[in-house]
Amino acid sequence: MAEEIEKEMRQLKSNVLHIFDLIPMSLSSIAPAFSIAAAYGVLVSLAGPQAIMSTFITALPIIFAALVFRQLNIHHPHAGASYYWTSKILGNRAGSFQGWILSLAYFFSIPPIVVPAGEYTLQFLSAIGLISLSAASNTVFVSLAGICWVLIAIVPLVLGAKPTARITELFLLAELAVFALFFWLGLSHMQGHVVNAFSPSWFFSAHLSLSGLAMGMVIAITILDGWEIDSYSSEESKNPRAWPGLGGVVGLLAVLAIYAVAMPLMTIETPLSALSQSANPLATWAYYVAPQYGWIVDIAVIASTASSLWLTSFILSRAWYAMARDGQMPKVMGRLHKKFRSPFISIVIIGTLSIAINLWMLLFPTVKSFFTLVLGAAGVFLAIEFCIDCINGAVFFWILHMHPPNGIGHVHWIYRIISLAGAISLASITAISIYYSPALIGAEFPYVFAALLLPGVFIALRTKDKGHYAPRI
Repeated sequence: MAEEIEKEMRQLKSNVLHIFDLIPMSLSSIAPAFSIAAAYGVLVSLAGPQAIMSTFITALPIIFAALVFRQLNIHHPHAGASYYWTSKILGNRAGSFQGWILSLAYFFSIPPIVVPAGEYTLQFLSAIGLISLSAASNTVFVSLAGICWVLIAIVPLVLGAKPTARITELFLLAELAVFALFFWLGLSHMQGHVVNAFSPSWFFSAHLSLSGLAMGMVIAITILDGWEIDSYSSEESKNPRAWPGLGGVVGLLAVLAIYAVAMPLMTIETPLSALSQSANPLATWAYYVAPQYGWIVDIAVIASTASSLWLTSFILSRAWYAMARDGQMPKVMGRLHKKFRSPFISIVIIGTLSIAINLWMLLFPTVKSFFTLVLGAAGVFLAIEFCIDCINGAVFFWILHMHPPNGIGHVHWIYRIISLAGAISLASITAISIYYSPALIGAEFPYVFAALLLPGVFIALRTKDKGHYAPRI
């Protein structure tokens, strides 16, 4: 009996997430309002109106990766998702390296969310008259507001997957309601607000600076990740073979539909100079369309930013839990809360490190440029992570699934092609990212990137290889 209880306590709380939880979590994790607010201005500054083209070209290999995730989930649902599949398909050493890559990708994604969470919150409080404009721009107050959001995010994460999903759904409803309102306002007021006439070249053009398009793709990848959260919650799903992966694909397509409406509307109704120079182009567009209601957009951006904060932490906590369970990280990282069976130690560590980095940048402004350089690498590491996942798919569908240990296999031709296309495309985006990184991220980036990869190589070399293909579970 004691052994059964101990075994249960080593497992996440299962059978709690429905497909209607997984889809909102995937959509919210991409965070369309926050993504547009944080990145579309930079995209426009790099590629002009073809920022839309950069986004949707980048979306194609991401869709391929999402479909590969879907199939790998069907065959091997696991809380470690990408880390686990790499371990079982390419070997434990490759899995350890992938664990390092995804840890960098998701952890570096969190601090860039914390600061905007504080900024957007104070901007909203200033817009409704609760604080002064000077207080809203005070770096100390911004930092403290961001830290408050980190502390808030820890609560649902510790309570478990279901409370996290429920709170996420409430925030998503607010975000989508604001989008619906401003889509209606934007479309109904378009006749008197056309600044840039619509052109099909925004979606496809042969006449575009390759460097602008390439650098736009580097930024675009950072607004197209997060859908994979349902893969990392597969062990907590009610139907781990059918729903994880599917929720990610649906969430990704839903966000692309939002982008397909929002980005052209913003480009039509707002001067490009105003978009490219704005710290929050979504709000800039809203004030152009309906000045009296512009502050409402802040609600969507805050809800989106907050959701992105705890859902990114959710992904990382499940990956660390899975790695700790396999002995790839300290066992304490896999310790579960006795009541909620959530990996609370990992969650608290993630929150603590996020707060520490936030305070470090506040107390020592000279290190801010360094962290901007390092944190800007999140998109590059995400591209590498998804590229390795597509390589997993290629090896799995071309070799292992055809000749598994039990001798029974069949061909998935469409996934063979998708996996190869995704791997090649994402490898190309990674190469482009590194090539243009001195101009986009910082001259030191290639050296920082190499330095960050070295520990992963060292960890991989020290890992004992225990075999490759995992029988279907």
